Amino acid sequence: MLTRVLLAGAAVGALALSGCAQTGLRVEDAYKVGCPALDAVAASGSVVGKVALGGLEQLRDSGSVTGESRQWLDVAIDYLAHPEKVSDANKKMIRDGCAAHGYKLQNFG
Repeated sequence: MLTRVLLAGAAVGALALSGCAQTGLRVEDAYKVGCPALDAVAASGSVVGKVALGGLEQLRDSGSVTGESRQWLDVAIDYLAHPEKVSDANKKMIRDGCAAHGYKLQNFG
């Protein structure tokens, strides 16, 4: 049940982010959409990750994310695209970034 709620929330967030890609994106949007999507993918390998991937790529390409948040976003995108290729150090960066922005990952390894 929790996984379904998580998946639904991630899908809605990803669709909302991709729908507003041309307007007022903020750094927090990366974490708001990315963290639930990362957790959902870790739990089930769901297609939600692919939807979120597109939204996060649009945010990255918008130029509105820089510095540490940009690094986190790049690692999150790599994880959503190829979770098996992300190093333990980068997984720690994902966990730490989500925690710093108020999202505790439940399923992320």
